[in-house]
Amino acid sequence: MTTADHKMRFGGILENPLVSKIQRAILDGGRVRGLKNGLKPLEYDKVLDIGCGLGECSAVNKGKYIGIDNSFPRIAYAAKHYSNHTFFVGDAISIPVLDKTFDLALLIDTSHHLTDDQFKTVLLGLQRISRRYIVVSDPVIYPGQNFLSQFFYKLDRGACFRTEQQSKAVFDAVPGLRYRSTFSYRTFPGLYIHQAFVLELIS
Repeated sequence: MTTADHKMRFGGILENPLVSKIQRAILDGGRVRGLKNGLKPLEYDKVLDIGCGLGECSAVNKGKYIGIDNSFPRIAYAAKHYSNHTFFVGDAISIPVLDKTFDLALLIDTSHHLTDDQFKTVLLGLQRISRRYIVVSDPVIYPGQNFLSQFFYKLDRGACFRTEQQSKAVFDAVPGLRYRSTFSYRTFPGLYIHQAFVLELIS
């Protein structure tokens, strides 16, 4: 693991899917609903979700959905609770799927676990497998962020939260991508603001 990712922080307790689910509900409630609402205008059928966690984002599916995560306990949970979709253990850096297989590639709540160089490498991988869109969504550092919000960001297992401008600087450094739009959503109880970037592939 790099210093960007502290997967076993707190003794690895958040690797337990039930603990993670409770933690999300208390500190980051409604994030899937916010993402799903923001994606409605996009036309897509096949979705690949990198860093899919417990599989909740399969709710955005409009056809075929596949989730990949490097945590076996999380993938086991996702496969059990969202059995109408496909999940497997894999790594965001080397995505084991064929070129141009999906309409939409998702990187949700994952980029803050990646250094800038790792982030660029993952985006290149997503560019390889997606035909149309890449959507990157993550909590962002924002102006006026209160102390409590900052505190929970620092406790997170990912150490690379970015501002909107810092994320856009990474996108600009990856050839073949074009920024299309951004949508934001604040989750319950207001500690996290998620910024979702919609990127198009340049043919």
